[in-house]
Amino acid sequence: MEVLHRDGLARIARVKTRHGIINTPAVMPVINPNIITVPLKEIEKIGFSAIITNSYIIRRTEKLRTVAQEKGIHSLLNFSGPIMTDSGTFQEYVYGGVEFGNEEMVRFQESIGSDIVTIRDIFTNPDDSYETVSSAVNETYERAKNSTVHEETLLAGTIQGGIYPDLRKRSSSMMSRVSDYLPIGGVVPLLENYRYSDLVNVILASKINASMSLPIHLFGGGHPMFIPMAVLLGVDLFDSSSYVKYARGGRLLYPDGTRDLDRIFEFPPWSPLCDKFTADELRGMGEAEKTYWLSLHNLVAISNEISETRERIREGNLWQYVEWRSQAHPYLRDAFRTLSRQAWKIEKFQEISKKGAMFFPDQVSMLGPYVRRLKKFTSSYVARKYPVVCVSDSQLKKKSAIEIRGAYESKRTTMLVPWNGIHVPIELEETFPVQQSISSRLFGMHRCRSLQFGSIREDEKERNFDLEKVRAVADYQYGPGIGHILFPDGSEIRKSKKTGRIRTVSLGGNITATLRAMDGFLTLTIDGARLIDPYSRNLSVTVTDDSAEFNAKGFNVFCKFVVKASPRIISGNDTLVHDRNGKLVAVGKAALPGFEMRQFDNGIAVNVHSGLEGHHGKDTDG
Repeated sequence: MEVLHRDGLARIARVKTRHGIINTPAVMPVINPNIITVPLKEIEKIGFSAIITNSYIIRRTEKLRTVAQEKGIHSLLNFSGPIMTDSGTFQEYVYGGVEFGNEEMVRFQESIGSDIVTIRDIFTNPDDSYETVSSAVNETYERAKNSTVHEETLLAGTIQGGIYPDLRKRSSSMMSRVSDYLPIGGVVPLLENYRYSDLVNVILASKINASMSLPIHLFGGGHPMFIPMAVLLGVDLFDSSSYVKYARGGRLLYPDGTRDLDRIFEFPPWSPLCDKFTADELRGMGEAEKTYWLSLHNLVAISNEISETRERIREGNLWQYVEWRSQAHPYLRDAFRTLSRQAWKIEKFQEISKKGAMFFPDQVSMLGPYVRRLKKFTSSYVARKYPVVCVSDSQLKKKSAIEIRGAYESKRTTMLVPWNGIHVPIELEETFPVQQSISSRLFGMHRCRSLQFGSIREDEKERNFDLEKVRAVADYQYGPGIGHILFPDGSEIRKSKKTGRIRTVSLGGNITATLRAMDGFLTLTIDGARLIDPYSRNLSVTVTDDSAEFNAKGFNVFCKFVVKASPRIISGNDTLVHDRNGKLVAVGKAALPGFEMRQFDNGIAVNVHSGLEGHHGKDTDG
């Protein structure tokens, strides 16, 4: 699996199979080999590059079995792209038993040319006891461990565990060791009963304990309403039979839910039904024709949602999109609250900043990982021995920046400013997400002792605001105490003549860091990296000696050459690159969280921007 773009746990990636690449996030339409409602050529045109079908149905139907064994499943279905096969687990759950065992079904799936072969896992119901589910988890693992397929075939080992987070965690960890592909099973009853909050817990426990190098698939989770939230939680692939099931019941899928044909007057412009039929004309069709057209509409609805979700990942605002979409249904909103309250679990997956502004419409927004990260830093900042004072909203409006700066420099205090109902250090005024946010006016403000203003002479200054600002940003970005090490007294700060903002910080004529205008974070040079190197093992990546030689020249670090990496490395943050002997060779931006870097065999781990043998920028007025 090769990750191309990511937004927290969500990712756009490429999954390689024998019959082509699956670009994720993706939905595989479920194909019943006995009844193909929509021709597969049309399904491909809509944008679906992979499908899933049931090998159990094929195995027990003589006509289908004969063709599949003689010509392969791709010939049977007349489809050239990747095909995943299920094993009959759900049929066993629904009908109470199937006549073929796990090993037989795995061998059969591979014999007919399936690209992704699924084991016969033990399905459990959300209401099953802990003991029953625990036994199913163990048996499913044993079945996966004893299943073998050829190297080019992906083995799908289903994660089970019911609604018990510790069992999901155990199953996820075990199945990661013996599988190439990880479906999350046992969730259809949760989806059918709108138990989205339970589903959030199930997906999150499964995802964060799985190997990040493996694709995660949510069985039966292809409704447009839940797709964005599932992707936000780390799901890469889905399958969906809802497009045809709902069509047979006269129901249409929409981004915000499902509607009955009997209550529809107009079709949306994106629907293939728009300008082709009136609602009355569609209602008057025969069942087979009506099911076809409704299925087509439903497939387009699913495809549109996948496309929109991909675009949100590229833009880096999937969290905000999911928050907005969660307003569509009360149970979905409850699920978003459940997700937000567990922001501490996913904070380590979040990049250090986003490309655009963050939106904060209400208090639920303040539960997210970026605010949590900011609150945690503020708590440690306030805990310093300095007195705490606040600049009130009215003072911010009435006082000039010069007056506020003068008050700051007149005494050593911890100065806080109001932001979205909380207070944050004034030094982070331009650092993501403080300045890069758009907020509702509904937030209240906690009180603290207001700052008193007065005049100050130059010789009375206790400190320099600009220097303390870059120190605070460094502490926030790299760890407590790093600011004074990176920017000691005597550091020179250069500002933009046009905007007045800090651009670079230098020491002894050498630039140690630049302050990025887009998010207010620092970018280290190799000289800055040298200063903090002895104190920054939480930012360290160790690479092979062969890699170190090239990294020192400014070339990127690839995952396959990473020997070890600090688990505290944040994606998008500066990272120090060392050889096996601990010698600093480069500094760059982490492309992955540190704990993920060794899990991948391909892709970039660190985008190097300054190497030991590269240019050391001089601080000039050019």
